[in-house]
Amino acid sequence: MSNITTTMPTMKEIEQWIFRKMQEEFARAMKQVLEVLDQQILEQRDRERYRVKDERETSVNTVFGNVRFKRRLYCDRRSGKHVYLLDQLLQFKGRGKVSPHLEETAIAFASQGPSYRDSAKRLEQLLGYNVLSHQAIREKLIERAEQPMSEVKRRPARVLFVEVDGLYTKLQRSKKRGMENAIAVVHEGWEKSGKRVRLKNKQHYLHTSGGNFWEGFGDFLVERYEIDENTWLVVNGDGAGWIGECTSYFHQCLYMLDRFHVARDLKRFVGHLPKVWETVRRSLAKQDAAALIAALESVAEQEIAEENRKDWKQYKSYLKRHEKHLDDYRKTLQVKGIDTSGMRPMGSAESQMRIFAKRTKRGGYSWSERGVRAMLWTMMRIKEAGMVVRTVEGHASMQATSQQPINMRQLLKNVTQPVKGCIAGMIRMLQGPKQSSTTGMALKALRG
Repeated sequence: MSNITTTMPTMKEIEQWIFRKMQEEFARAMKQVLEVLDQQILEQRDRERYRVKDERETSVNTVFGNVRFKRRLYCDRRSGKHVYLLDQLLQFKGRGKVSPHLEETAIAFASQGPSYRDSAKRLEQLLGYNVLSHQAIREKLIERAEQPMSEVKRRPARVLFVEVDGLYTKLQRSKKRGMENAIAVVHEGWEKSGKRVRLKNKQHYLHTSGGNFWEGFGDFLVERYEIDENTWLVVNGDGAGWIGECTSYFHQCLYMLDRFHVARDLKRFVGHLPKVWETVRRSLAKQDAAALIAALESVAEQEIAEENRKDWKQYKSYLKRHEKHLDDYRKTLQVKGIDTSGMRPMGSAESQMRIFAKRTKRGGYSWSERGVRAMLWTMMRIKEAGMVVRTVEGHASMQATSQQPINMRQLLKNVTQPVKGCIAGMIRMLQGPKQSSTTGMALKALRG
């Protein structure tokens, strides 16, 4: 290696160079596709309604870099307004200057954290140019989150499972030091995904109105499910008073105390007693409320740390009052004639909240009320749809042009400008085993 005098690029430099070249080629291809589509609209438009007024150049930032292309401005004789039919066909606001895919990527980065500023840096590092500032990403995330969701098809539901908890976040520039965001995760049961088990058709509710949580949640359910007198709700929560009120709002409702919170509290009292703690753990795992209460009754007051004895008495009385909320909900459903095969113990509320808390609490951040709600909405929509959902309004362009399928491959193959002065082809010697011969090396040298 010491005899080699040619400076070789590193693997990183080669990868970066090829990636930039690919961006340039894809940007040219995107420009071609957009302008061909605009030409098709020109030929297929409703000529009696749309009159061409001008052809204007615009630019948009994409994952390929900045793409400049021309599109036509039309005068709508019916409404008297000027429209870009290409923008309407593509469901894109041309004045935004940022492509929808790039915007979704930036918002997805921001939802993963740890901050808007870090998201802007990661996006710049990935694409190779400064796309959006951290403030611009925040504004786009809030704008997208506050767009109303499109109507969803209501689903039939015999049993719905609800995990409810509150997420406390600090507030900035507010008289209140913080706020609790009441969140519910709704699903229709469990299903296998390979070796793992996941929640079926998981949906999220964030309470933002000033009214009662369960009233707002009831409206949410009616919008998404075919609720009737035979629909059962199984609600799991940490024992907060406002969560326990669910049984007052829904007739067919089973309220369960979250086992994670119960185990956490009991460990503080009896964690130093190995036999008792093991019995407690097994009772919670089996959802055997009677065995759990019996194990707690067997603990003498002297065995509890002196500083915890007062709280121990109160918490033991609390669990006795809520004994039915510790029992297996499947027993009740079976009595009602409901098939419980495939149903599992409740208890994912804390794990769900941990995901939201990781983004909103990590680093000791403070939020505005509008900002934290927008972030939570965004995270919820991404989890439900796998991407940032964009609400699309009706567009006149769907009626302005005839409905013909668009072949993207054909758009890229269409010749837009004939090549003059040379013939694009391939020299076989440069592709075969003789490319390293004297003639092959000489031909390669002609490329400069």
